[in-house]
Amino acid sequence: MGSIMKKDLQIRAKKFRKQGYSIKELKEILGVSKSTISVWIKNVHLSEKAQSRLRNNYTKGQLASQKTIKEKTEQKNLEADNFAINNLKRIDFSSEINLLLCAVLYQCEGSKSIKDAVTFTNSDPDLIKTFVSLLRNSFNLDEKRFRVLMHLHKYHNEKIQKDFWSKITKIPKKQFNKSYLKPSNEKYKKEGYQGCIQVRYRDVIIGRKLQAVAKMFMERYK
Repeated sequence: MGSIMKKDLQIRAKKFRKQGYSIKELKEILGVSKSTISVWIKNVHLSEKAQSRLRNNYTKGQLASQKTIKEKTEQKNLEADNFAINNLKRIDFSSEINLLLCAVLYQCEGSKSIKDAVTFTNSDPDLIKTFVSLLRNSFNLDEKRFRVLMHLHKYHNEKIQKDFWSKITKIPKKQFNKSYLKPSNEKYKKEGYQGCIQVRYRDVIIGRKLQAVAKMFMERYK
């Protein structure tokens, strides 16, 4: 690049910068690297009008970038959903598969110490509902053996939460134990958090069977 041309580009860069053009815009207009432009416009004073233009363009760029990211994320989620649908529809959810899923879930989230009951603790309503449903589908249960212990914060309404978890688990409210109130910062409230519950089914034999199924299943991959 000749010195005259370089000088001309430098003057134009400063002129556009004073009008509020960004470094990215200057690069596209002048065909010069961002690092070079940064040096040229280093000491350029920006008027309030120029600063306003830069801010507006930056905001537009952010919105455009966020829109692009959102669209890409939605597309990836759609692809993942289609993958799941195509694979799950080929699975025969037999009683044996239900038992295996129940055992693996219990191995992940259930109590490892089985004293007198199958104990499963979680705060995710979908996970709780899935485990209890699988347990019912895998064994012939006596519904009266179920017990639920809710772990709640001070901001929770115990009656509302009991109604919620009873609906999720299909366990009568009369089989709920006295709730445990967790110590917490009264100023902090986690929106949408329904508390954490412990579901117990009083049958140590079923607990041992679940652990045995999970253990033997995992041994296949050693």
